[in-house]
Amino acid sequence: MKRHPSLVELSKEHHDGLILAQILKKDAPAYRDLPSDREGKRKYALQFYREDLVKHFYKEEKILLPFCSGISPELDKLFQRMLEEHKRLEKLFDKLKNESDYENAMHEIGKLLDDHIRMEERELFESVQKHLDEEKLSLLSQKLKG
Repeated sequence: MKRHPSLVELSKEHHDGLILAQILKKDAPAYRDLPSDREGKRKYALQFYREDLVKHFYKEEKILLPFCSGISPELDKLFQRMLEEHKRLEKLFDKLKNESDYENAMHEIGKLLDDHIRMEERELFESVQKHLDEEKLSLLSQKLKG
């Protein structure tokens, strides 16, 4: 299903998250203009988390979820999974920030972030589009734009 305009910005943000996920995985190929050494990847990941992911999680948890809550059991289940994965990612980023042996945390973040984004794109956003009519999707768009 084509992405509804109300969700396009979140999908664009997901693209950047997928790139981060790829560079954090073990044996990741080099990406032009992105760090390739361990410490460079760590710093890049922590900066991305602070400057981008925290805001993205906020939009999903404080705007998208309340707007769609209770519409369908399917959506509620997907939102529950989203919240659980956000919490796991937050803990992993905390581990990445505070532990000296962080290579496994980087790989775990890469795998979980990749799976998480794909779930949101393939399941959550599809379900949002399926259960909300055009009027509600337009209202959601306004709320997400703030």
